[in-house]
Amino acid sequence: MLDVPKNIKIMASELAKEIVQMSQRQDRTSPLVLIVYSRSTRSRDIRNEQETMRITAPIEGGKLIFRISFPIQNYTPILGNNVHDNNQLADQTILDYDADNIEGAATCIEGYMSYRDKRDVMLFQVIHNGDLGQFPLSRWTLEENQSGKTGSRVQTLQKILNVLLVKS
Repeated sequence: MLDVPKNIKIMASELAKEIVQMSQRQDRTSPLVLIVYSRSTRSRDIRNEQETMRITAPIEGGKLIFRISFPIQNYTPILGNNVHDNNQLADQTILDYDADNIEGAATCIEGYMSYRDKRDVMLFQVIHNGDLGQFPLSRWTLEENQSGKTGSRVQTLQKILNVLLVKS
């Protein structure tokens, strides 16, 4: 077996650490937000977190996630182990999904839409201070299938969630 000098081992170890650090994603807030609302929601309430569901895609700890927040007033879902006490604000529930679990995130959104009779989704840019941009960038209206099945709406939501996966 070849005897490698100690200084080369140290250099190789430092190089390996540097490569790992460079390959990790840098933490960032989400530059975009999806807002789920109903047509009956007044335009000024679309920006109100107590009236809408919000979906963002921040990078935290080097991992891209879907963060879904929604009001829990008059709504007590069975969320199991997905919600932790530190993720519950006064009247908001916040769920984090790995970006690889886009179907789980879409299914959660669809369940909220069905339960709350929400049909519309808007995309906004998040400006430097965390506020929403003045105008929406896009808007989608998602109706349930006539048969009551929600599979195609979940698939459409998965496609919409991909909009959040921007690099900047």
